[in-house]
Amino acid sequence: MRVLHGSVAGWTGAALMALGLSAGCGDDSDDPQGSGQETTGAGGGASGAGGGAAGATSGADGTTSSGGATSGAGGAASGSGASSSSGATSGAGGAASSSGATSGAGGATSGAGAGGGDQESTGFSVRGRFLYDRCGEKVLLRGVNEMVVWLSSGPDGLPEFAEIAKTGANAVRIVWLATESAAGLDQAITNALAQKLIPIVELHDATGKWDLLPSLVDYWTRADVVAVIKKHEQSLLVNIGNEVGDQVDNAAWEAGYKQAITRMRGAGITVPLVIDASKWGQNIDQLQAVGPALVKHDPNILLSVHMWWTDGSAATITRELQESVALNLPLMVGEFAQHAVYECGKHPFDYKALLARSVELEVGWLAWSWGAVKNSDCQSDGPFDMTTNGTFAGLTGWGREVAVTDPNSIQNTSVRPRSIETGSCR
Repeated sequence: MRVLHGSVAGWTGAALMALGLSAGCGDDSDDPQGSGQETTGAGGGASGAGGGAAGATSGADGTTSSGGATSGAGGAASGSGASSSSGATSGAGGAASSSGATSGAGGATSGAGAGGGDQESTGFSVRGRFLYDRCGEKVLLRGVNEMVVWLSSGPDGLPEFAEIAKTGANAVRIVWLATESAAGLDQAITNALAQKLIPIVELHDATGKWDLLPSLVDYWTRADVVAVIKKHEQSLLVNIGNEVGDQVDNAAWEAGYKQAITRMRGAGITVPLVIDASKWGQNIDQLQAVGPALVKHDPNILLSVHMWWTDGSAATITRELQESVALNLPLMVGEFAQHAVYECGKHPFDYKALLARSVELEVGWLAWSWGAVKNSDCQSDGPFDMTTNGTFAGLTGWGREVAVTDPNSIQNTSVRPRSIETGSCR
């Protein structure tokens, strides 16, 4: 999703979709879904519900101006200082494994017991289409997104992580920026883990902007950032970038992410990498077409679709999930809410069907968004905030159903792996 952050205004990709625009949640760009030409209205700045760069307003030509928008090489330190894991050797796919373990032809991280048994591996790993923790326990993600980097109290996730944890969620997707410090990143991850939430950190700087993907990798491969990832590698997932790119052809998308994965593995990052679809996160057809090639390159990845579709019917949701499962894709739903962004309530999203199908097909999901940082999207026609004030007691409407009351809600289907709940495999 995107957000114009002076007033924390968020526009999701759906809003742009109906015009043939392709925006998604958490975007900071103002390009609508579909055709790649985002309409922003007279004021010039539409943002996606995923939150874009703070204070950025975008103009009719799609460029961002003023307000301190962070994006591009200027916001990320170069990767020249990237550190590699001690003794790790990388496989043909370029992925490095930790603690001296060698990786296979696909470059996926390997470790004793990964994906089965009681023996511990170095952290989470992906086998086939499923995520496993370091103890070999299958994990189906059930959680929420939160724009942590823009919390009024500071980007540490407090007290919001504690409120999110009351739902029984096992994961939280943390909106982050490449302008933030490694120390701040460490604190946010530490605070999420203290609440027994799997942290999934994503960089929001390149939302909708394909050419900025390398700048995100520059941040992830900085020596101080790699050190933080290594510190938490037993319990962490890294979402390379939020909704990077609008209209990106399959060949470019595949090549760009192969290079990003290889650079990050070469820097010693062994955790599962989450990769958003293009078209503001919505292009599930691209995930289905090109995803298998990325999985072959590095099996330790998850592919994330953001369901800001103008057709959010149960039939469409079911068909796309079934097609992905048939391809054995490691698919997760990274963002969704009660309707699209474009024209809001005119394009309802059947989130109850998503919850039900996700149980049947064993697909993980994260709802957008908790609401301690307000979305600007659809404020007069069904805002995306799950809560009124960022607290569990403040859950309302669709947010309460997704978190608590639906038979397939977070509270009714989320399971925290033992390694997160107790810190042990036993």
